[in-house]
Amino acid sequence: MIFACTCERQGYSQDALAGGQASVTISGTVANSVTHEPIGRALVYSADERYATFTDEHGHFELNLTQPPQGPEARSTANGQLVLQAKKPGFLSDRGPQERRLAKPGQNDVTLTLVPEALIVGHVKFPSAEAADKVQVRLYLREVRDGFARWTPYAEVRTRTDGEFRFAELRAGEYKLFTSESLEQDPLVSVPNGPVYGFPPRFFAAARDFVTADTIQVHAGETITANVAPERQRYYEVRVPVMGNETGRPPGLEVLVHAQGHRGPGFELGYDPNQNAIRGSLPNGSYTIEAASYPPEAMTGVANIVVANGPVNGPPLTLALNPSIEVNIHQDLTGADSSRIPTASAYVTLQSAEEFSGERGSEFPQQSQGDHPVLAGVKPGRYWVQVQANASDVYAASVTSGSRDLLRTPLVVPMGASVPSIEVTLRNDTGEIEATVDGEPVDSAGAEPSALFYSGRMDPQFQPVTGASVYCVPLANDGGPAKWFNGRVNGRYVLQQVPPGDYRILAFRTPQQLEYRNPAAMRAYEAKGVVVHVAPGQKVQVRLQTIGSE
Repeated sequence: MIFACTCERQGYSQDALAGGQASVTISGTVANSVTHEPIGRALVYSADERYATFTDEHGHFELNLTQPPQGPEARSTANGQLVLQAKKPGFLSDRGPQERRLAKPGQNDVTLTLVPEALIVGHVKFPSAEAADKVQVRLYLREVRDGFARWTPYAEVRTRTDGEFRFAELRAGEYKLFTSESLEQDPLVSVPNGPVYGFPPRFFAAARDFVTADTIQVHAGETITANVAPERQRYYEVRVPVMGNETGRPPGLEVLVHAQGHRGPGFELGYDPNQNAIRGSLPNGSYTIEAASYPPEAMTGVANIVVANGPVNGPPLTLALNPSIEVNIHQDLTGADSSRIPTASAYVTLQSAEEFSGERGSEFPQQSQGDHPVLAGVKPGRYWVQVQANASDVYAASVTSGSRDLLRTPLVVPMGASVPSIEVTLRNDTGEIEATVDGEPVDSAGAEPSALFYSGRMDPQFQPVTGASVYCVPLANDGGPAKWFNGRVNGRYVLQQVPPGDYRILAFRTPQQLEYRNPAAMRAYEAKGVVVHVAPGQKVQVRLQTIGSE
């Protein structure tokens, strides 16, 4: 990102930067979160963009307030305080609580920290300088969402003429890198109507598919070098007829190609509606071809082929209608406020539980068929079932399909087969957890801004601007998804509407992406935090110590 614009382009007036005859100031420093060195020429501004200034060469800033923050326009204020943010090219903003701080008018010790960007740089080396032109390099990031990790597309760049590439503005995390397929461009070896040569996707460091590729661990401010050397191979024509869509033939199909039986990106084929066939070219190897159409008639089919030194006219790929799954909502409302909710209901969605989710069709929302909710046209695969009740104190006490407990295990949707209905039982006998973090004051007045919690999703974009990040993680997934404490009152973190069950309460200095659906990942916290049992209608109090960021 190039920061070459004036403050007016950023939405800040010269009056706001000049400060005028301000009677009140807020001052402090902006520092590198890794080296702790001061950052000069960083932009410091209020979240409502009413006030802004730059740091000096020593990282110091002084924000002049032309008037006290008050009234409906002071969107970034809380109890007379301002939410301050900072940013600068080469550093990441809005990634965690380091970039946002609550400050009181007159305060002179505010410290804002910025995370230095990480880089992945490298060189794509072909067998000869003329072998290929510029090639696309793709980067995937391992993300944790709803307690489950998956690889998702993050960025792609094109190499320069010398084969160099560069990924900038990366946050700390786990990445995988590979080159896209490319055909040979050397005219001296290309023969008209002759054999076709190309370069299959090459995964860092020297892997042939996504699953076996090295994981690149990137830390804040780090520069990683990742060189890749594609191999020249012969490509052969591939044709796979498509059956099952002869009537009302769709204008197109999404086609995925998985090498060696491993799901992941890399190889590509296309659908030719004129021939009603999947066509393209591939090098020698074993491949699984998956094709999918989408509503109103969602269908999926799979075929396996082997390319062995010759063209392939594969066996037909037969499309089968994706199943629709009924959803039945049951009520068991015995809580104190049962009369307030005469008809409790819930909204059900499916979230892909596949480790690789780079394709469409990974999420399915609840729809209606008449008066009956249904999940329509669900693509074969594994899914976590998410339930959002229509009232904050109503929760899903049980979610099942046949004999499968969907609070603890994913829903499995097979190819071309029906799926038992999803049965959801709602209850409203929730409890409450109040947590105090050692070392934090407990006598502050009023409520303080903190994280937001949406439908079981914990997202670092919605983080506290002050204090710790406190999580409530169900043991054995009792009670559904983990939750982020969504408020701090008088120095205490309060989580209401907690389903009965056993939980581990964890406090961190910075927001985390907890992989709570992965037992192996959660073993690192078995001796940390506090384990509590919440009975129906019970209020539980705990004291916590913060866990340092890794």
